Amino acid sequence: MEDDIVCITCKQLALPGGETLEGKVHIIVEDGKISAIFDQEADLVKSTKTHYYADIVTPGFVDIHHHGLSGADDLVRFWSNPAYTQSRLIKYGVTSFLASMVFPKDLQSHSVFNTLKILEGIVGETGQGSTCEGIHAEGPIVNDFGGLPVGDNEMSIPDFKNILDAMPSCRIMTISPHVDAKNNYERIKMLLDRGIVPALGHDRLATEQEILGALKIKPSVQFHITHLFNVCSFHHRNPSLVNFGMTDRFPSLPGYEKLAPPTVEIIGDMVHVHPLAVSNVLSSRHFNQVAFVSDCTAEAIPNKKISYSNRDMTVTADGKCLVIEGTTTLAGSCCSCLDAFKSLVKMFHTGIGKAAAMVAENPARIANLKGIGSVKVGNRADLLLFDDDLNLQKTFVCGHPVYTAKEVE
Repeated sequence: MEDDIVCITCKQLALPGGETLEGKVHIIVEDGKISAIFDQEADLVKSTKTHYYADIVTPGFVDIHHHGLSGADDLVRFWSNPAYTQSRLIKYGVTSFLASMVFPKDLQSHSVFNTLKILEGIVGETGQGSTCEGIHAEGPIVNDFGGLPVGDNEMSIPDFKNILDAMPSCRIMTISPHVDAKNNYERIKMLLDRGIVPALGHDRLATEQEILGALKIKPSVQFHITHLFNVCSFHHRNPSLVNFGMTDRFPSLPGYEKLAPPTVEIIGDMVHVHPLAVSNVLSSRHFNQVAFVSDCTAEAIPNKKISYSNRDMTVTADGKCLVIEGTTTLAGSCCSCLDAFKSLVKMFHTGIGKAAAMVAENPARIANLKGIGSVKVGNRADLLLFDDDLNLQKTFVCGHPVYTAKEVE
């Protein structure tokens, strides 16, 4: 029915592969999916009754590292009330996300398994705002917890299996090569057997050989690195995780044969990682190997206090990060993928297409999420409409407008 068809017209469209299409571009949406893209006014464009207009259109952002905005009395339980965060993410352009879960030592008192059950019940369901596409498990097998609650990083294999069984929608797990090497990488092997992407991270001690040992388990699978630079190390003579994340091609050295460098994610608040270091990554890695994430743990309300695994936390005065109260230890960001997108374009002079890829297409591909993250025929019509100064005007999920910016009076 023509009444159900929507046409979105823009001056610049972010296409797959970092490309852009300029001129007068028309995106046709039918039954929640992108059905056609025209760079001329076809008959279907003329006959469509519902039209929207924008200067720039990008795919909806995909945040593969997000702990929630609130919704419970403790950050560990934020995802026990996922609707709270889902309804708010759309105003930041995030149309899909992986719910990041942490694993304190006392899993029962923190209701971890109950929260996992709640998340599993909403994976892939649209209609609540942003769509939960699965889980990113940050731990428990990590060497350095950083701002995370301390967990059981020596968890037995049977207990580890129980956690995996409780979250069949886990797409990515952060795991320490230094720790798992002691068990002949048994846990990483379990992840690979289940199709879960191993994200090496939270490990300042991982040696070159320990990292290579992990990558060699299944050379056909590209590993990932969790929040590059944060809670991991670089050394010019003794390579560690940051070294492995800063190159697109390994040197011809014994032990590196047939291995691909991992993809990387960067927390996009420009606080966790200094802009100069971000620039280093953008210069050393192909853009399609980089994803920007929020690692969000709280809303950007300056000086707001929250609890995190019964620890007192405070949002910094500038509203950018969460810290353990009384310290400078970072415990996540208060930024969004929208902030990262704007920084990529305005601070690093990245083109719209490539910037959009790093907050949408690349993270979707890294997490093996199909049908989202790029504007192409057949994909879900999760779309963002911007003005020419990158102010988000509208967010579409499944072809329906779910957020409209208030007009400035």
